[in-house]
Amino acid sequence: MRDRLDDLDAQIRRGMARAKTPGATLGLLRPGHAPLVRAYGFRDREHRLPATPRTMYGIASVTKSFTALAVLRLCEEGRLRVSDPATRHLPELRLPGANPRHPIRIQHFLTHSSGIPPLPTIYYTTMRNGRRDPPYDPRRARRVGIDPGHAPIDTYEGLLEFLSKEKYALLGPPGAQFSYSNEGFGLLGAIVERVSGRSFESFVEEAILRPAGMRATTFDTGILFRQPEVTTLYSPKWNGRRHGFVPSDEWWEDSSMRAAGSLRTNVPDLLRYLEIFLTGGRVGGGRVVSRASVAEMTRPRVPISAGVHYGYGVLVRPDYYGNLLVAHSGGLKGVSSMIAAVPRKGIAGALLSNAEGVPADRWLATAVNLSLGVPTEADFEEVPPAVRSHASPQEFAGWYCSGEGIWAEFRARRDALRLDFRGIESIGKNLLLRPAGHDVFVLRRKGEKSAVRFLRDRSGRVRSVFLGWRVVRRRARSELSRAAQGRMVW
Repeated sequence: MRDRLDDLDAQIRRGMARAKTPGATLGLLRPGHAPLVRAYGFRDREHRLPATPRTMYGIASVTKSFTALAVLRLCEEGRLRVSDPATRHLPELRLPGANPRHPIRIQHFLTHSSGIPPLPTIYYTTMRNGRRDPPYDPRRARRVGIDPGHAPIDTYEGLLEFLSKEKYALLGPPGAQFSYSNEGFGLLGAIVERVSGRSFESFVEEAILRPAGMRATTFDTGILFRQPEVTTLYSPKWNGRRHGFVPSDEWWEDSSMRAAGSLRTNVPDLLRYLEIFLTGGRVGGGRVVSRASVAEMTRPRVPISAGVHYGYGVLVRPDYYGNLLVAHSGGLKGVSSMIAAVPRKGIAGALLSNAEGVPADRWLATAVNLSLGVPTEADFEEVPPAVRSHASPQEFAGWYCSGEGIWAEFRARRDALRLDFRGIESIGKNLLLRPAGHDVFVLRRKGEKSAVRFLRDRSGRVRSVFLGWRVVRRRARSELSRAAQGRMVW
């Protein structure tokens, strides 16, 4: 009988060629089969060193699922509850406009619903590396409101001080709005450290990595480089509408935000980790976390889009062709990552790449869909089809900007929108968005598509746009001059 995955290699290689991706490694778990691990391209393109099953990559925001499990382990031990107000463990945290009668709780950080808007914190916590990084352009950073002269944020105390003293407004009351927040997960790292009495990294290692047999996985760059096969990192080099990738050996370090995205690992280790979701907390016969903790983590909690929710540190789609799907992606300098699990079917997979901004989610979706026997083109997060609309898009036109360095100008064109996008890490000009329903448009770029949803205030005025899982507020054009001075525009 012909294996459903026979055509997978060719599909991934075609996708990598289109995205100019140097290297990637894929892993799959399927009932009745040995774990499948396949590598493509190069871990070091310049020296023609191939990617292999054991190649070490960054996983970026896939780390957030480990952080959520660390919090739930502390819950199992009775040392905290997800319903605890954050200030019970971080008393110096004073977010502007926070209401003590309706406190931000640990569960709000776990679900990106604390109300913290996109902020530039990740660039200040990695500032020491960023200043040495060849692709880093301080001029571009300043143009989008990131201050390249800002003092580095190296400690949890520095992170707490920045979040408490910087001038910005919360998006709304806790639990009311999903907006992806690295800062919230950085604060979870501080909570884990204070409650456990250990460093965040050592607690994760002892509570999760060692019990799961993840011997190669680490937060520590020194330990990373003792591994025999560590990938080179590749960042985009932009040239108008076209781009390639340039190599760099500068791994970003962020000691106060490691809980948001700093784990490094290989695919075999990630497959061991994914057993937790297939077995209800066990790996290789040993228990890592309780079945109840896995159920809590993978319960749909805050809606992201139609049929898609966020649980604790993972995306949750309750009805993916009749099955629960648990997944998460990650992106950072030199990193594109994706994990997914379908517990009812015993199927799970991971894909890691050494280039940022490439469609790792699409390639892993192809592999998982082939294993499930569903259409290979199905996306883990469904994008609505474009529709004909006679409504004017003029009310959506304008500038939308965030403190995280996301700047987007939407221009009305008959029944469509044109988007000029620029940021500290990526740019794009004259991108076409077609209407796809009430306040929703579809953006197609480099063969990929994504939904862009506009949000209204109580008076019905368009106030922000949901872009890249972030709520990005509408701003006046006159505020562009503030960004030119390196001042945050939130």
